[in-house]
Parts: sequence; structure tokens; C-alpha cells
Amino acid sequence: MREVHFNWNVKEKPEDFIVSEVSNFDLVERGNFYLYRLVKRGFNTQEVARRFNLSYAGLKDKNAITFQYVSSPRFLGEAVFEKKNDNFFGLIFIGKIRKKVRIGNLKGNLFSVLLKGHTISEKRWFINYYDLQRISRNTEKGKKVLQQLKEGISWKMLSWKENFYLDAYLSHLWNKAVMVLLKESYTGYYVVEKGKKFFIPETDYQDLMESFPRFFPILGYKVKLSDKEADIYRYVLEKEGFTFEDMFCRLKQLKIKGDYRKTFLKAENIQIKNGRINFFLPKGAYATMFLKNVFIQ
Repeated sequence: MREVHFNWNVKEKPEDFIVSEVSNFDLVERGNFYLYRLVKRGFNTQEVARRFNLSYAGLKDKNAITFQYVSSPRFLGEAVFEKKNDNFFGLIFIGKIRKKVRIGNLKGNLFSVLLKGHTISEKRWFINYYDLQRISRNTEKGKKVLQQLKEGISWKMLSWKENFYLDAYLSHLWNKAVMVLLKESYTGYYVVEKGKKFFIPETDYQDLMESFPRFFPILGYKVKLSDKEADIYRYVLEKEGFTFEDMFCRLKQLKIKGDYRKTFLKAENIQIKNGRINFFLPKGAYATMFLKNVFIQ
């Protein structure tokens, strides 16, 4: 099968990749929390959040210029700024809100990415795989957590990192399962980055809308799988060294319920201007995955 090697170093320097959260908040005079806009370069969201006891809707990359909303249970001042070499973060006070910022507040993100001379197709839809930021270094660690799971342990007894690794592994399994279904339904090619392959179907958006499932389950003990979905996961899990039944026992013990993820999405508000591509994606989607789907080698 044809392979396209994704050789676009999207984040060579932070200014190459700019992301800004899109959210709606109702400001009130007597809210319990203080809403801030966090602007940063070269800092992890968690680094700043831990220092100031902040709540946030999503993690933002370290190697990027990012704008996001955070909330504090106390007033930190009209503005807070810190610089370390070429990196910095700033907190700008917006107003009071009733409830702290959380994942449900996020509608999506606006991205601005330097094209660096690369060519992209006019295709605007993309397969909604989890990208390398999620799976590349974390998949095997999540698999190990499952393999070494002791009796009586639930997700609440695991560390934040262990749960993060578990989520990454379930994301990896979702990718694999959706790829199986896509390859059964369409011809296509692989986009390859750092040894990871992503199958891209050669079809159009209308065909996907009419003939491909809009959602595919993320494994969990409460998710109801169709016979087809169960067969696909059975096949994927065998390749991973698990039986279908054993996996569900482990997920039930951990109390991981599962979820459903959209299989394909469409980027909106696309503009190519001054050597950059600007676009909007709903929450949970990866800008780098959209670029992989439209990349022309």
C-alpha cells in the first residue's frame, strides 16, 4: 500500500503553531471563581495550573504559543506575568464566573500553523484519529498498567500518570479498530510519521456521511458494542496479546465506562494567508491529524 511520509515539522519553534481556545462564559458580579486568560510559550498547562491552583478545560502544548481559559478560587490580581529566557506565561483577569472552568466549557480551538512551503489538498474533512502527542510515548506504558493490574485496584487508586497512560492505550486501540473498519470499506494509503501509520481512505465527505459510522466506541465495560464492533475489537486485542473477555474484566475492575468518538470531522473557517493556514476544529480533535489528512508529498 502506498505510503506518504509526513515530514512537516509542525512545531519547529513555538511561533510556528498558535492555538486559541473558543469557549463561552457568563460573567457575574458575585461569582465564586475568577476567570483568567492564560497566554504562554514554552510552559505546560499543568506547570502553571499547579502553581496557582487553576482549573482548565484542556491541556495545551508546551512548544507552541497558546491562549486558553483558566479559573482560580482566589483573585490573583489584574495580571500575572513571568518570563524565563525566551519562554513566558501571562494570566489576564477577565471577570467572575459561578463555576470553575472544566472540559465541558470548551467548544473547540482556533489554529494558525506555518505552512513552511508544504502543499495541502483542498480536502477539508479528516479521519479523527488520536495523534502522536497522545499515543507515541504513552501506549506501551498504558498497556503495561493493564498487564500488571492487581486484583481490587480501580482507576481511583492509580496515579494521574497511570490513568493518563491507560487513556492513551485505549486511544491506540480505538485508532487500530477504526483503521480495520476503514480498510474493509475503502481503498486508500498510509500517512507515516515516526513509524506510526494512519490509514487515509480515498473517498469524499458525502460518501463518508452516507456509508460510514459517524461514531465508534472507545472501549469500556458499559459500552454496548454491535457484533461488527465486537469482532473488530476482538481482532485488534488478539494482536495486542489480550482476549476480548479478559480486557472487559480489567476495564470493569478499573471502572472504566468507555465512550464514543466521532470517526471523521470537518475543519471550518479555513484561510491560507501570509504563509500560514488558519482553521477551527471542535474540542478533542488534533490539528496535526487534520494536516496529515490534507498533506501532499
